[in-house]
Amino acid sequence: MRTTLLALTLALVAPSPGQPLLQWEPTGGPFAENIGAVLPDCKTPGLLYVGLRDGEIVFSSSEGRSWSHHSALPRVQQIYKLLQDPDLPEKFYAATDKGAFSSNDRAQHWDPLFIGPPGTQVRALCLDPWTPGVIYAGTLGRGIFKTSDGGKSWHDINASADQRLASADIVDLALDLGKPDVIYAAAPPLGIFTTTDGGKNWACITEELTAGGTRATHLLLQRGGKGVLLFGTSTGAVMKSTNAGVSWSPSRNAKENDRIVSLCAHGGNPDLVFAGTEEGLFVSSDFGGGWRPCGRDLPKLATHITIGPPLAQATLYAYGYGIGLQASSDNGERWHDADFHLGGSTIEVMATDPSGEHLLGAAGGVALVYNCVNPSQWTGAGTGITGGSISSLSPDPELAGTFYATTPGGVFQTTDGGLNWGPVAKALQISPTLFTVHPSIRTREFAATDQGLYVSTDRGKTWSEPRPRGSRWHVTALTFSSTNAGNILACTDNSSLIITHDGGFIWEGAHYGIPAEPIEAVTFDDKDPDCFYAYLPKGECYRSLNKGLEWNRYAPPWKPTDAIRLAVDRFQPSSVVALVNNRQVYYSQSGGGTWFHLVDADTHAEIISLHWNGQSMTLFAGTRNGEVYRLALSARVKDILGE
Repeated sequence: MRTTLLALTLALVAPSPGQPLLQWEPTGGPFAENIGAVLPDCKTPGLLYVGLRDGEIVFSSSEGRSWSHHSALPRVQQIYKLLQDPDLPEKFYAATDKGAFSSNDRAQHWDPLFIGPPGTQVRALCLDPWTPGVIYAGTLGRGIFKTSDGGKSWHDINASADQRLASADIVDLALDLGKPDVIYAAAPPLGIFTTTDGGKNWACITEELTAGGTRATHLLLQRGGKGVLLFGTSTGAVMKSTNAGVSWSPSRNAKENDRIVSLCAHGGNPDLVFAGTEEGLFVSSDFGGGWRPCGRDLPKLATHITIGPPLAQATLYAYGYGIGLQASSDNGERWHDADFHLGGSTIEVMATDPSGEHLLGAAGGVALVYNCVNPSQWTGAGTGITGGSISSLSPDPELAGTFYATTPGGVFQTTDGGLNWGPVAKALQISPTLFTVHPSIRTREFAATDQGLYVSTDRGKTWSEPRPRGSRWHVTALTFSSTNAGNILACTDNSSLIITHDGGFIWEGAHYGIPAEPIEAVTFDDKDPDCFYAYLPKGECYRSLNKGLEWNRYAPPWKPTDAIRLAVDRFQPSSVVALVNNRQVYYSQSGGGTWFHLVDADTHAEIISLHWNGQSMTLFAGTRNGEVYRLALSARVKDILGE
């Protein structure tokens, strides 16, 4: 994999005499969340290529048990499809948001294929197996293109009765292997188009259907079926024709929120068809005559499906958000993980419960669970979180396994470590970006929104604005004193610090002497309840000795030019860890009054999120498009503190 993924076992500078060996340990995931395309090699069993949505190509020669970086497509942010020439297995093609690319060495190096004007997105590619050099390309907004010389030159082939193809989105192409001049194109919302002369003329063959029914997402031709074909729609319906599109009948009825995201036929059994939907995986044994759910091991989430060549027993691969990459060798009945150390996931938010047993992470709108006591691979959190990207995760202060998540759809709670979720705080009319329960006062809850801060004194049944009302503080974090329930400090990204001494009802600015800049973290001194520390994103530290009234610059053991990431324990606000320049790990049990250098451990990765659990003395780091790593510091801290 690329540089951020190369160090699956992270390097450690040699420790000083007597210092225990410490190193970052990969947690085995989380599973890949940004897979754009999966391609089993057509000639070599077990060889698998995956295109990530950042343009990286990774491969496995062991059916997903281990992965290696292969290549990268420049400036690509979305790989729609990977294609291999069955007659020239060294030849690969990629359809991406930055156009199409070809490779002559099994995807190690790529050359652009100049299809249409610069910036043209290529969504679909189709090879003519009978005429070398003939390739068809479906684009977004510019219709269909064709080359007869292997991609050296292209021309559009959008002639149709009403000329609608010239500006159409083509999301899929299918070529009739028995009649290679017969091609079908899915062009939502226009419908399904076909040509019988290799693209010289096109005709729409679904005009009798409704607009909703013609929003095709995928096409599938039956091998040897003589005009038998299916297309899936954005409404979840599958339409079937047995006469090359002259007439159609519903093979699967539309369902709400059940988009067809993939259609795939088994290479060894052309009647066996799999449909990936937003509700999971379905299978048909008679080419769409009837459907039944498949893959009971898979979560009921949007599932893409790819089938390997029937060299022996064809392997099925399923992938998607909340699924990672899964493999099945029994036609989808049982599945196992195939993405260990694949990377491809960015955990932006993490949280542990007070015991440190459960770690939850959020990658976009998907919550993921890791058991810290009995380490294993990550699992997807249960269903129930809706509304989009997760902006915050917070643990309940007393109930093990209880967490809260916020999305644009509201606040959601789990009481079983992430297995099941349900909405809470329904009376809050504005979607929060942060939600947390007071660690000492169980009935008091706080919600930060774009419109300001809100407080509830009855477990979320009613909400009110604290005073002064109308203050639109953009609160990013709340720090609660462990010795005085009334003292709460709030980090903001638009007005420095705000503070309350009455448990959250009256707030005031606490920035005399501190720059009016966003605040990264706030900590409390473990010995002096009047002593607070505040940290700016660049690592600058300020201290207050009078409950936040006045602040003075305080020098930490790193330079102002160093890159700093801080992690404060949610329940022990004096316990804080600093990661300096992605390498040096410092620990303070006094909020920052005294720092101890624990270890130098280079992550070799771009760290996006950092989480510290002071109870278990474990530091977690989430990397961009990579893994979450853990650093167990308990032994080292005890050694330094003489415990």
